[in-house]
Amino acid sequence: MTAPEAQVREQILQAAARLTGEGLIERTWGNISARVSDTQFLITPSGLAYETLRPEQLVLVNIADASWEGDIKPSSEKGIHADAYRLRPEVNFVIHTHQYYASVAGIEGRALTGFIHPLLGKRVPCAAYGLPGTARLRQAVEAEETAWPDCRAFLLRSHGALCLGRDMEDAFAAARALEEVCEARVRNQLGEGRPFPVPPDLGISFRQGDSFHLTRKGRSRVYPIDGTPLPRAAALHAAIYRAGRFQYIAHETSPETLAVSVLGRRLRPYLDDLAQIAGADVLCVPAEPGRIEWAVWGRNAVLVRGMGALCAGTSESDVQAVRALVAKGCEARLYARAIPGCRPLHPADAALQRLIYQKSYKRKSDLC
Repeated sequence: MTAPEAQVREQILQAAARLTGEGLIERTWGNISARVSDTQFLITPSGLAYETLRPEQLVLVNIADASWEGDIKPSSEKGIHADAYRLRPEVNFVIHTHQYYASVAGIEGRALTGFIHPLLGKRVPCAAYGLPGTARLRQAVEAEETAWPDCRAFLLRSHGALCLGRDMEDAFAAARALEEVCEARVRNQLGEGRPFPVPPDLGISFRQGDSFHLTRKGRSRVYPIDGTPLPRAAALHAAIYRAGRFQYIAHETSPETLAVSVLGRRLRPYLDDLAQIAGADVLCVPAEPGRIEWAVWGRNAVLVRGMGALCAGTSESDVQAVRALVAKGCEARLYARAIPGCRPLHPADAALQRLIYQKSYKRKSDLC
């Protein structure tokens, strides 16, 4: 039996906090639902921040046709959740995550087979690619759920994972097990990697009117955005502030980001969320202000050749999300190099997702 609706609403909010706390999603990229009856389920709304989400903002959706009640728009992936409840009567909780290693492993577009994990059995299917929120993606996931009715976790090519459970704990257990399996797979393909010299610290900064506060090596100084001459790190930050309505900038030097910056090539997204949040591509340029200003135009990140990436946004939380997605996107890029035939998103798909994100979610998250 399902719990009372009020209790289910509270449980979804608990799950939202756990997903962000355990690093299975960034911001609102992912969605959560729970069955409330044989005919309806509750799901997280589209574009609203999980940290401020209220029980009454969860949307009641009909399983039969994915129609919903109320004025708040449900997640665009409501159809995928509806199909899970329709096809799997034993399922009472569904989470769609953008978890790090499952997202990376999913860019292959192939199922994981063999002995996978005691909780997952011998197969994790992989749904064919479809743009987020489209009938094509829904149909691809439905096909895998129909073909493999006993599976509890599914990879969605270039789009994360779907985990099903009898209850919240069961769904979370499947997500964690999937991440363990995928991490082992990715690490096995990439090996230890070669160490790179520690790059110069380009610092973090925030804008204040026509100037910005830059912190490097524990020391903070104020610089004018249009001032010259400026120290190199300050000049790079100033260039980015001139290029967009950014308020915060941070230097990202994770090993995977540094490794991709050393390659000296633009980063074409293999994952939907990178295309949406960072840009249809992320250019890699030398640490020269003019090149940086040009390369970050219309984007939220730029790779600095051999030095990692500079990530920008309108708040500290925005920048942290960009940093996390750039690191994951770089991991996917390195993984793709080890997998024959693994291709990035089509440029048109990447550009469309960036445009839709900016138009549809800009007012809610105001990232760009």
